Amino acid sequence: MKKSKKIVITLFSLLLLVIIAVAVVFQGEARTLLSVKQKGETGIYEIDYAADYKLDELLQSGGAATEEQLVQFILKTMLKGLPIDVPYEIPNLACSTFYAETPEKGYIFGRNLDNQTTDLAVIKTSPKNGYSSVSVVNLSFLGYNESHTPDKLADRINTLATAYFPLDGVNEKGLAVGVLQLQAPATAQDNGKTDVGTTLAIRAMLDKCENVEQAIELLEGFDMYAAARGCYHFQIADAQGRSVVVSYVNNEMVITEKENGFIAATNFYLHEVPFEYEKQGLDRYEILEKTLTEKKSLLSAKEGMDLLEAVRITGTDPDEKGRVYSTQWSAIYDLTNPSLKLCADMNYDDVYTYAVG
Repeated sequence: MKKSKKIVITLFSLLLLVIIAVAVVFQGEARTLLSVKQKGETGIYEIDYAADYKLDELLQSGGAATEEQLVQFILKTMLKGLPIDVPYEIPNLACSTFYAETPEKGYIFGRNLDNQTTDLAVIKTSPKNGYSSVSVVNLSFLGYNESHTPDKLADRINTLATAYFPLDGVNEKGLAVGVLQLQAPATAQDNGKTDVGTTLAIRAMLDKCENVEQAIELLEGFDMYAAARGCYHFQIADAQGRSVVVSYVNNEMVITEKENGFIAATNFYLHEVPFEYEKQGLDRYEILEKTLTEKKSLLSAKEGMDLLEAVRITGTDPDEKGRVYSTQWSAIYDLTNPSLKLCADMNYDDVYTYAVG
């Protein structure tokens, strides 16, 4: 009897040690998963990202040229090699961005994400070796849809990948960035530098850069591989009054500065390129240009959101693959007092505010 009791105690002790060990090893991951919550019935999920996503380790090991390589890194490092499927898919993106000064002498960065219907995640990150930031992720990229959401704890494992899939964001220094798609040949640089894809580049800029100059320098040290075999450009903005659009032409990086007192972007190159491609978003760009020119790029946050509403996409007709695109979120990033004002699903009566940190 005593022997049996001793065995039970020993087994219980071993089980307790295993539980403690797992809790220690996955402490950050567990805190992240437990933090996931939906903002009412909005389709907006909020995540306080506490896990170490090991950006420095990834970049120092050579980076990741494809989403598959990025996901494999996540599985190996953050999920400790557990055999868990993390689906991902980066569909076509339309989008609009702009930069403006506020009446209070601050700066804002505006961004519409135009895509198929999706839920989204607002994630806050505070890496040990980087700047805190708030960014927005399209959850359909990570396998979530109407029938598979991260409401239940058991369904949240894929949210651990959100740190590496931001599409726009701002950090504590007031550096903001957004990505927009181009219907042009895919970018695939091969200069022996650290490999990055589109969303990995955004994560690196938010974590490592204080201003546009540093962001350009960082990108110059990368080999850029466009996500989903497409082509993209970035609008980058800072709290010191500078914003640029970074694009890639025949695998060469091109920097476009302000012209005529304003800078904005949609889905075409802002400069001449030596090839034919389908320009998209010309109508949206005309609205951005007209408003920013008339206002001399001076807008309040409310006026900025009104401008995003004016260039929203209210798609109803499906494309050749049956997909319907519309504006999924509108974001006004305050660069002077780093924060995000967010509207989802073109509901401009409900604006949610998220501070960095």
